[in-house]
Amino acid sequence: MNTQNQDILPLGPAPRPATDDDLTARLRTALTTSAGVEPASAEHLRVAASVAGADVPTLDVDLTGVTVSPREARASRAAAGAPDPVARERGTVGKLRVEAHPVTVVGAAVDVVVEAAGVPFEWVETADGGVGLAWVEPDASSPVTGSARLAVPARAIQAAAERVAAQLAAANGLTLARLDVRLAPAGDNGVAVTVEAQVKKTLLSATVEAGMTAVVDDALGVTLRDVRVTSRNPVVAALLVAARSRVERYDGRRFDLVSELPAGIRLADVRVTVGDEVVLTARAQ
Repeated sequence: MNTQNQDILPLGPAPRPATDDDLTARLRTALTTSAGVEPASAEHLRVAASVAGADVPTLDVDLTGVTVSPREARASRAAAGAPDPVARERGTVGKLRVEAHPVTVVGAAVDVVVEAAGVPFEWVETADGGVGLAWVEPDASSPVTGSARLAVPARAIQAAAERVAAQLAAANGLTLARLDVRLAPAGDNGVAVTVEAQVKKTLLSATVEAGMTAVVDDALGVTLRDVRVTSRNPVVAALLVAARSRVERYDGRRFDLVSELPAGIRLADVRVTVGDEVVLTARAQ
């Protein structure tokens, strides 16, 4: 089990919480200050937890109405510095539920329901007299079971793609004038993405086309196909040479979802559906 180089969620001064109310209050404060929660949305965060010795029998987190910035979360952890652990004790979250209907992440409204049982963690006491929680990888002898569902409106993905495309265009000396992103089902369990962008450079205007298909197979691997970035304009095509080589090397590559996860998370099913929303569901057993 990997217990090294963990992110520790600080819960204030030791000793560790001994009552449900104390643990709930400390977790809420920690998530508000360390998880990139936008202050204006923090009032919507709901946490309920119970504690029994070293274990947390139940932990429920509701992020409905909350706005989260992964960048701010990273900055908060960096500013706090790395704590110096001096003592650890193993615990288990009996039943974990995280939901949001929705939570806003990087400008996208994401509907989330995650339920898990048997989630391992450690209580960590630090040299400065603090106490915190550190999640640890589950091992094969004590697997985590549960399910997850994430749904993102297609229009939110399109807006995110526009932001990324504008940054990529600028990095290649171009200005993004228009972007059209189309999402469609690919087979029984996949998504096809087609992008058409109008780019400009001084007096030059041209169309750039990009696309990719990602399909989940029965062995729970994801294969990328038809990965491409092209332009019929020879000047723009020359500007895109570096970007094309970086992108197209992924064409035909397969990623094994099972091998990428800890031994204690045994994926049984992964499904992707595409419509007005892109919905990802997964189940571990």
